Amino acid sequence: MSKRSIIGGLFICCALLSHAQQDPQYSQYMFNHVVINPAYAGSKQAFSATAVVRKQWAGVEGSPQTNSLSLHGPLKAKRIGVGIHITEEQIGPKRWMGAYSDFAYNIRLGAGKLAFGLAAGAISYKYDFGRINYSDPSEIPFDAAELNKNRVRFDASFGVYYHTKAMFIGYSMTHLNEPNLYNIVSSDTSNALVFNINRHHFFTIGRGFKLGDNLVFSPSILLKSAGSKDESNADLNLNFLIHQKLWLGTSLRSSKTVVFLAQYTIKDIFKIGYAYDMGFSKFTRNKGSHEIMLGYIFNKKQSAVISPRYL
Repeated sequence: MSKRSIIGGLFICCALLSHAQQDPQYSQYMFNHVVINPAYAGSKQAFSATAVVRKQWAGVEGSPQTNSLSLHGPLKAKRIGVGIHITEEQIGPKRWMGAYSDFAYNIRLGAGKLAFGLAAGAISYKYDFGRINYSDPSEIPFDAAELNKNRVRFDASFGVYYHTKAMFIGYSMTHLNEPNLYNIVSSDTSNALVFNINRHHFFTIGRGFKLGDNLVFSPSILLKSAGSKDESNADLNLNFLIHQKLWLGTSLRSSKTVVFLAQYTIKDIFKIGYAYDMGFSKFTRNKGSHEIMLGYIFNKKQSAVISPRYL
């Protein structure tokens, strides 16, 4: 085998690994945990729908574009929460979409509820190797038609979530079954391309502190890991709720990013939010990210709450 074949095979593996091991990043996750934790389904005490559009590193060709839609709420039994969520992401030549059903079972524990959740569905994954420029495409050791096939795999997640009116804490693991996307052997059996989506771990904790009749301070933390130190992130979020209508806040991310967000609630049922990520690393400097969130709450019960879980 030629040196170019070896380099070509390594390039393909590196391209896959660099783009497929992290779940989408959200700057307003604290207002819609269900996209990372199925145990959150039904915790709002009313059915709610949320849509998110995110453009990361605006102005960079092939930068991540993420869209998500979720719907969840409690059943009449109140112990059970159900929902669905759909996520789509495009990063350069890679495009994937996941569609899931969410189920959560709640147990009264102390002043709050402890929920156990499961999500099950399918993930569709396609990597368009035709969009990559090779010095000599004939030297790629794998069949191009096989590489470019759309791959659909079963996918599942698990989560635990505890919340009261003033605090929350949760843990979840996505891609429990580590779906296998590539298991290809070259025609001369001297090269193999094997790739699975790693399990992702999420830990969240937050609390609301009432500072006055019209002001709530709500700090929270998100820890996220995809199985290696290089693919781990930590977010510290400092948010303020003013007059039970307007959220203003900032987040500090371990990836040398500062986030500024604002969200406004209209008539207690409709919300619109915007987040801007400002990067300070060598690559992300002067490449901001934009995220818009729209939400609607159906038949919301009136309740004096001081936690963003209900908004």
